[in-house]
Amino acid sequence: MSSRTGPSPEDSLHAEQASAEQPARGRLWRNLQLVLVLGMLGGLVFVAKPARIWNELLNTRYLLVLAAVPIIFLTILFDTLRLYCLVRPLGFRGGWRSVLETNLVVNFVSLFLPGTIGGGAVAWWRLSRPDNLRAQIFTALGLNTLLKAVVLSGAGAAALALDARFAVEYRAWIIPLLLIAAVPLTFYLLMLFTPLAAWVRGLHVRYLSQAMPRRFHDALRKILESIELYRSARAEALAALGFGLARLLISVPASLLMLHAVGAPAIDFVRILWIICAIEVAGMVPLSLSGWGLPQVTGVGLLALSGVTSDKSVAVTVLALGASLPINLAGALILLREGTRSRGSSPRSAENRAKSFDRELD
Repeated sequence: MSSRTGPSPEDSLHAEQASAEQPARGRLWRNLQLVLVLGMLGGLVFVAKPARIWNELLNTRYLLVLAAVPIIFLTILFDTLRLYCLVRPLGFRGGWRSVLETNLVVNFVSLFLPGTIGGGAVAWWRLSRPDNLRAQIFTALGLNTLLKAVVLSGAGAAALALDARFAVEYRAWIIPLLLIAAVPLTFYLLMLFTPLAAWVRGLHVRYLSQAMPRRFHDALRKILESIELYRSARAEALAALGFGLARLLISVPASLLMLHAVGAPAIDFVRILWIICAIEVAGMVPLSLSGWGLPQVTGVGLLALSGVTSDKSVAVTVLALGASLPINLAGALILLREGTRSRGSSPRSAENRAKSFDRELD
């Protein structure tokens, strides 16, 4: 009796059908996301009335909006320092300026990408390419997202508990938010102060390495080894957590300036803090596209509880986009500069420069 060593025609057909269905499902989900986002944004504009939004923009005190621009840049700087503290112990040699340029580029290209995953992929590609640190940068970006979740949920719960008006009404949210913050924070601290990563890596090598393809085994091993490196760089790892909290706190004055610019009712620091946390958490939900959709609905709804009308809230959203324009343009200029350099360093360009130099010598 002979045994078959290759796949049957039926198996090949099923494999081709499965591979063809995956892109189709991806396109269907992206189209559904687009419809949902457009529906949410269109609903906001309809409720707020375009004429009222335009009137708010005409009567805005734009000096206050301009004052928010350097604060927004400071948030990018703190984001950069947080990520730099995470990539540096893993062998990254690009310097903090390289991380800053990457963050600026990500802020620009995220306007055209399908979501936060797209921005993360761009950051991973830019930071891992020079030193071939793919698994290491993947680990750092994962921890960066984890710290963001810790800060948003923890600070959001604390601010909500301190808000005298809403602490009782929304007390059911406080404990779950604290637990959401406590679980990843506990893992982070165990990673820094215990041999947890080494223990997990030992279990992986002993029991799981033979059960998975070598490529995945090597990638997982490098990730666990990268996590182990943070034990000898605890100061930088804890500084990353501090920079994440500083980034959140510094974003509050920018939001207060925007609200004051449109003449919204006065809102205290603590309330704006937990509203910002809720908006940013909403932006991490996959229903949003490039930070649009659910965050704006969340922001308008929560600000309405503090007496801010929908037209003023939507106007603040438009103003925030305009205040971020210089940062987005900086990312575009970095891409333009890099594209010019890559074309200038091509063999044909080098040959042309050499011929021109020879002509000058003649």
